[in-house]
Amino acid sequence: MHLSDKQLARLLEQHDMLWDAPPVEWLTGIPLANGEIGALIWGDGEPLKITLDRYDCWELREQVPDPEIYNYRNLRRLVGAGAENAAKSDMVDRWRMPEKPHPTRLPMPRVELAIPGAEDFRARLHLMRGCARGSAECEGGQIVWSAFMPDSAPLLLMDIETAGQAVLPKVSVSLDHLTDDAQETLRGWGYEEPETGTADHGSHWLRLKFPAGGEYVVAWRLQKTERGGLLAVAIVSHHEAEQPLAEALRLVREPDVRALREAHEAWWREWWRASWLTIPDAFLENLWYAEMYKLGCSSRPGGLPITLQGLWTADGVMPPWSGDYHLDMNVQESYWPVYASNHLDAGLPLYETFTKCLPRWSRECEDFFGFDGLWSGCAIAPDGSRVHGYHGVEFWPGNAAWLAHHYWLHWLHSRDEAFLRDEALPIMRGAMATYMNLLEPDADGTLHLPLGYSPEWGEGSVKRYGPDPACDIALIRWLGESLLEATALLDLDDPGRVRWLKTLRNLADYPRGDTGIQVTATDALYESHRHHSHLMAIHPLGTLSRDVPEQNALIQRSVNHWIMIGTGKWTGWAFPWASLIASRAGLGNLAWDMLQRYRAFMMPNTLHVNGDYRAFGHSYAHYTPMTLEAGFAAATAIMEMLLQSWGGTIRLFPTAPDAWGDAYFEDLRAEGAFLVSARLAGGEVAWARIVSEAGEACTLRNPWPGAEVTVRGPSGERKLTAEDLQWETEAGAEYVVSRAGDAPDDGELAHDPPTRPEWQSNWFGLREVPRF
Repeated sequence: MHLSDKQLARLLEQHDMLWDAPPVEWLTGIPLANGEIGALIWGDGEPLKITLDRYDCWELREQVPDPEIYNYRNLRRLVGAGAENAAKSDMVDRWRMPEKPHPTRLPMPRVELAIPGAEDFRARLHLMRGCARGSAECEGGQIVWSAFMPDSAPLLLMDIETAGQAVLPKVSVSLDHLTDDAQETLRGWGYEEPETGTADHGSHWLRLKFPAGGEYVVAWRLQKTERGGLLAVAIVSHHEAEQPLAEALRLVREPDVRALREAHEAWWREWWRASWLTIPDAFLENLWYAEMYKLGCSSRPGGLPITLQGLWTADGVMPPWSGDYHLDMNVQESYWPVYASNHLDAGLPLYETFTKCLPRWSRECEDFFGFDGLWSGCAIAPDGSRVHGYHGVEFWPGNAAWLAHHYWLHWLHSRDEAFLRDEALPIMRGAMATYMNLLEPDADGTLHLPLGYSPEWGEGSVKRYGPDPACDIALIRWLGESLLEATALLDLDDPGRVRWLKTLRNLADYPRGDTGIQVTATDALYESHRHHSHLMAIHPLGTLSRDVPEQNALIQRSVNHWIMIGTGKWTGWAFPWASLIASRAGLGNLAWDMLQRYRAFMMPNTLHVNGDYRAFGHSYAHYTPMTLEAGFAAATAIMEMLLQSWGGTIRLFPTAPDAWGDAYFEDLRAEGAFLVSARLAGGEVAWARIVSEAGEACTLRNPWPGAEVTVRGPSGERKLTAEDLQWETEAGAEYVVSRAGDAPDDGELAHDPPTRPEWQSNWFGLREVPRF
């Protein structure tokens, strides 16, 4: 029962971002993007600045290691000898010399609009329409502008209205804003100054050629209109057009603004119709809609996946951490929300891009380890080329294995058997092969990982390598169990089944002690640590379940110790993940509290900056490099409190905190390809509506323990009483679930979005009175 356009507009306008003051820092700007190009609008009007971005503009030359030095045998020798400096030299420094090119996203041009005498800046980011609108008083009158980035073209379109005696701003585009360090780096790598020029119809252009081949072009045109002017800016690379300059000039010459705007707004309406929710916590509700907006901006079919900064790479500098793909957490957190939010298409760039890397990762596994499998490294470019960081995470076999988990999640939520067979199984098989070839038996035949590393533990020191990391044991268990399940479902006589079964039967247990799950077999969690990889068995892998008493005891013991150790060395993205772990452990209040703490790491426009920069006391880190994954993880954590479906059982409001008496969500997606809507009223589930896309059997944890339940579907009503309610479904059919004798009427099922008071609305942007 989708919302009408009017209802949707009323819901979303309460969550629009507002700027009551000029965003004078890049980090507080107004984000726009269309999955291909991005823009962050900031400044006070003297000038108004627009930092541009495009996903496929990369320096892709890499420093290829010597396999005689860069190999598993040598790493194992150096770790065994405790050779800290030699390990850093052989595994990192030789292959990442700053003076030589290495894969990184490139800093992009900035547009500047000079508005003389600009003051009284105001702006609004309209979530429903995916556009921004702002105004400023200026010499002689007022400037009013509106901007959007259409779905179908690499364009920024800005309509500029002038009032009174105001004149159109002067527009410039350049790379002059780059810092001296950034300019020196690019010159040292062979980049020349960008070419610039003019063309017919008042168009201008800037072209940067890449030393190794390729280029990007920014073209722009400010065209006078009856009310002022239209600024069109195109960003085209050699990946999109054989002649980027000609294509960019074509795009800005006479864009069909009306048609582009209509298609753009239609795209956003469909995006928002996929799911919606309302909860008592105004901060978290506003945050969920802001993150869903950024997700829609950042990942669309046919494009590239979300990088560390997405389409809002840092202004004027070489991108932090190369702006690359980190496979030890950042990519995974960025894509967690696509499943429950019912945006499976937003995950397609992940699979489309990295499936192409499998042949390379197979070769690199052979080169480094000397056996068959997949080995991706951690920090990579979209073609799989390596950005060599500290050796612990680069060595970690779990990078590719954890990436494979996303393929599995897509299968679980879509039930697309072709995807499971053709896309998921190849990466899962390869990741499992790597692990199986690394395992070694002890005298009793128990299989151990003799050399392991838990991501970011000890910052890559050789002293923190150890046997049997908990994260690797969890990944091996998940891979083996899932491969067996998948091949059985697809009726594949896979030759790997015997070895997978034998591996699972003989695999070492999770390293554990009095404090619960350890980091490795030799290291307990003895200090605060930002990366919760030792708890991956709880979330996201779910190889430990709170439904199993013995496993739940281990989960609770591990969480208690983890909390006792504290958050002092955490960074921002650690808190939403902690919320998800708490939810899987059944600890709703802790899950909620972790999200409340996350606000310390957010800029006013919701961008995550890693450090506790306002000194709330949640972390020793106070720095501000921006990365996107934490916000997406926070959106996922909000949904996790409302709906869980791990293990194939749907649970309604399983970890809603005590303070949430009333809540509602519509069309959140559950495993089994079910779209679920449900209402919480007075602290109790009122009803649920479940739509079955794939026609599979549905299992629902009884929301009214011990009570008889009515399930109303196309074949009539049935009465069920059990802890877990089970029934067969028809593809495309809808089922309404309620306590027996308390069925909702059609009016109750058509839930109307609430109207929040002003003080609970529009939390983000840059408010005159900060909301958080």
